Amino acid sequence: MKYPYAEVQMKSDGTVNSAAELAKAVDMVKASGATDVLLLTHGWNNDMNAARGLYTALDTSLKAVEPASMASSGRKLAIVGILWPSIKWADESNVAGGGAGLADASGELIAEITARIEDPAVRDQLVALVPQLDTSAAARSSYLELLRGLLPAPMPVDEDPPPSALRKDDAETVFTLAQGSGNLGGLSGAPAGGGAMGIGEPGNVDGAGGLGGAQGISVGSILSTAHELLNTTTYYTMKERAGAVGKVGINQTLQAIHAAVPNATLHLAGHSFGARAVTSAAHATSAPLHSVSLLQGAFSHYGIATNYDGQGNNGVFQGVPGKLSGPMIITHTRNDKAVGIAYALASRLAHQTASGLGDQNDPYGGMGSNGAQKTPEALPDTDLLDTTGTYHFTAKKVSNLHADKYVSGHSDVTNPQVAHAVYTAITS
Repeated sequence: MKYPYAEVQMKSDGTVNSAAELAKAVDMVKASGATDVLLLTHGWNNDMNAARGLYTALDTSLKAVEPASMASSGRKLAIVGILWPSIKWADESNVAGGGAGLADASGELIAEITARIEDPAVRDQLVALVPQLDTSAAARSSYLELLRGLLPAPMPVDEDPPPSALRKDDAETVFTLAQGSGNLGGLSGAPAGGGAMGIGEPGNVDGAGGLGGAQGISVGSILSTAHELLNTTTYYTMKERAGAVGKVGINQTLQAIHAAVPNATLHLAGHSFGARAVTSAAHATSAPLHSVSLLQGAFSHYGIATNYDGQGNNGVFQGVPGKLSGPMIITHTRNDKAVGIAYALASRLAHQTASGLGDQNDPYGGMGSNGAQKTPEALPDTDLLDTTGTYHFTAKKVSNLHADKYVSGHSDVTNPQVAHAVYTAITS
């Protein structure tokens, strides 16, 4: 690492894993003489080495674009990496089963279940059902019920709840509604692929309870849909966990650093589900924060919204920009298929009819696809700039940075252009 660095690990309930590790991170900040502390939070992969790779790459880019004003003003940056047990989530538009033979598609789905389901009993039951999914309505029903058991409990206020179909509809309807979502690589209003139903159309399920000839759905397609339902369940599970990690563990880390080094300026940056974690931390903490950078955030574009539904309901993190002494920045691009497709499937299950699946007009739209929507603090969208570009970020305001030119996909967030935007937010 180019900058002074320490790590703090979190448990699945959001609490700090080790008080000694937190103390070591605080000691690092004190010893480094840092004037600015950036807490980085990863997202979709529970592999610690992958998270460290993300942090190392972003650290390198930050050093490469460090503004001259840092040295000339005597400012020093230190980085604290947050490590939390997230679950792997699809990073690409291709899913298990698309065009694959039965054995390959089944094997891919079993591998995904094995990698993602933490409860061994549920994992074994799901794996046992895979060979029957293409022929048995009972197996599909059991598969869906097991996934439903993993969904978080409903929240009293939630701008991004699981679609009611995912919780309540019969399995054949859910499989039919979800059918074809994995082929929505372009995220247009019309789904690709034959046999997939259009958005907003009622489930055309045959009376015998099968998905077969009446729909023209292939075996690979059924397994692909089962994969997408697994992916969507993972999304909502990680949404809840990321919020807890931010509210509890990252908040505690911020408080500890501020108590020990009260003159250090604090900053947050999160990728994917980590963007929700740092937004949750910013919402919960009483420690003073300067900047928050959301890099391809995997949560609702109404997360910090005001009156997003026209009925007076606000995003659960509404008001976060107003707590900052500096800006909030958000990279977003429709190149981000991971965020876009998760919401495309949610839109199918909710019978939404937006102009484009998961776009800014879709109630199921993601921060990483569209930036913050219906957010009074949001300035007019601007582009993510090259490293020589000049930003005009504003304190307590949100800058949605349209990143098509420099962000090719969900995990492309460590390049110099992204680092330049983050560093500008830090020094604004």
